[in-house]
Order: sequence, then C-alpha cells, then structure tokens
Amino acid sequence: MADLSDIERMVGDWERNAVERSQRFQAMQHEVEQISITESVANGAVSVTVGNNGIPTDVRMTDAVRGMSPDEIAANVLKAMQKAQSKYPQVIQEIVAGTVGESDSAAQHIVRTAAENFPEAPPEDPEPPVPGRQLRIESEADDEPPRQPRRPAPPQRPRRDDDDGDFGDQSFLRRD
Repeated sequence: MADLSDIERMVGDWERNAVERSQRFQAMQHEVEQISITESVANGAVSVTVGNNGIPTDVRMTDAVRGMSPDEIAANVLKAMQKAQSKYPQVIQEIVAGTVGESDSAAQHIVRTAAENFPEAPPEDPEPPVPGRQLRIESEADDEPPRQPRRPAPPQRPRRDDDDGDFGDQSFLRRD
C-alpha cells in the first residue's frame, strides 16, 4: 500500500507537470500569434503576407505589374499567397519544437492540421509569360453565341405491332 507521503508527492509532481505544460502551450500560442510570412512572385512584382491563421494580411505590388494583364496580376497574387501559406506548416513545426516539443500528441495534431490546410505551393513557371502579350486564336465560330447542350430524348417503350400508342376511348385502368 502506498504511503500518504508518496501520494502527496505524486499529486505534487502531476500538478507541476500540468503547470509547466500549460506554460509551454501559452508560449507556443504567443509565438503563433506573431506569425507573419511574406512571399513574392514575378521577380518581386507581387508580394503577399499571411498572418497567424494563414489569411492574407497585406498585398503589395511594384510598378512592374503595369505591364501585366489583370488576369496575370490576379494569378500572381494567388501564387504569392499560396507560396506564403505553404511556409506556414514549417513555421508551426519550428514553434512547436521550440516550445511544447514534438512528442506531445496535441502539438503533433497542430502541426499535422497546418500541413493539411496549407499544402506545398505549386511550382512556379520556369519562364514567366511576357507581360501584356497573349495569343488568342479567333475563328468565325467565336462570333456565334454558345450552343445550348441538347437534352437526350426520353427513353421510348418498345412498341408492339398492334400498338398504335393511343388508348383511344379505352381506359388504361384495368377492370375486373
């Protein structure tokens, strides 16, 4: 049977461990709240900063975007955002390792969730498109309105030779 002093020591150890764990998680939370990741694309023409939740907090552009079409600018904003967000799991991993430790199951869940929510960014184009120049091939069909898709005809029931498809003056209900 355990001595009363042993039980008191176990409860005291448990309490100290709980307080220390709580302090480590508070330190982790504080560091996570400070996250700010900025990434650029298109040779620095577009930069996006994401905050501690991966949501963009700032978008900046240089004069280099003047030579881009609106679609290129929008695509570059998305690329920069994805690039910044893709760094988020690594930053979380570093914070967890430095505060709570990677062996803690709750911390592992936090890192895993960050990796699921913010996967790697798609690779950048090796050669960015020349700003302002796009190739579009037009044909006479481009002047026509788009055609509506045809609906398939409803299925037909097979007809018998004596079946004219009309009930005439006969009821289709069966009489006994």
